[in-house]
Amino acid sequence: MTKPPQTLAELENLLDPGSEIDMRTTLLRVLTHLYLQRPTHPPEDEHYYTELALRLIDAADLPERVALAAQLAPYPSAPQAVIARLARDVIEVAAPILKHSPCLTAGDLEAIAARHGAAHAAAISARSLPAAPTAQGPASDDPAQALACQLSELFYAAGAPERRLILINLDYALAIPSPRLAAAQRADIWRLESAALQHNTETLVGELGRMLGVSRAQARRIVNDEMGEPMVVAAKAVELPAETLRRVLLFMTPWAGQSVDRVYELAELYAAISVDAACRLISIWRNADPAENSHVHYEPAPWPPAAENARRALSESSRRLDLQQDERIRSGER
Repeated sequence: MTKPPQTLAELENLLDPGSEIDMRTTLLRVLTHLYLQRPTHPPEDEHYYTELALRLIDAADLPERVALAAQLAPYPSAPQAVIARLARDVIEVAAPILKHSPCLTAGDLEAIAARHGAAHAAAISARSLPAAPTAQGPASDDPAQALACQLSELFYAAGAPERRLILINLDYALAIPSPRLAAAQRADIWRLESAALQHNTETLVGELGRMLGVSRAQARRIVNDEMGEPMVVAAKAVELPAETLRRVLLFMTPWAGQSVDRVYELAELYAAISVDAACRLISIWRNADPAENSHVHYEPAPWPPAAENARRALSESSRRLDLQQDERIRSGER
């Protein structure tokens, strides 16, 4: 929810947490790659992608906009507003849209040619509309661990809206294996709750690592994450009861006692995501740091196509919660 970059390694330079612009351009790439994996989208998904993409395009530099236009040009279900924005950009960006996009009408093309001059008119005159090519997977020789690390870091670098949509859209990332983990048993639940009640982080880390098959470093990152979504993922993957998750969050997260709304949001997220989606993210984390869990045998992920599917997520997340927040603000103003 295309045509991917030549190699996922080029994302490395965009993952600098000290750079807001880098993060925005990374999100634009990720959300677009994932959006293009499906041939069509429900109106709500298209609306979310459109709203977020238009904001991110305004922050993107010329090479990023050129790459985006090349990806969207052959896609028959590209959002009209995004295509219109790119078609009216500088000619380097507009050319592939004007030549190849099936989303532009004759009226659109006539108006663009009249308003934007000779270069845009020449691109339109070279226009051909063969059958739209299908999306291609990325060509990448990167090892599985490097790709999994990038996907993992994209999740952790994302905000709450992006994380939510990553998780919701992982249901469509069929190329990423989602081997089921053993459901939490009564003894597992008792040990987790006891560790949380006693604020015993190390015991909680150890129990999660054992249940999920992730390294101790990954388990610690799950427990220590300040926003809480990784703990929701862990709980869903092992089908931990929702009330147990709430207790663990309340006991182990410093902000939980002061932010009932946030605990409610995480509980809602737990209900919204599927076990398969949670297991797919666990699979990514396991592949990102496999040193301590080599004894656990799972089907290895074909990461190049998996990366494409996982990235679709970032688009929709920002938009969904932004819209909800805007709606709350408008309701308050009334």
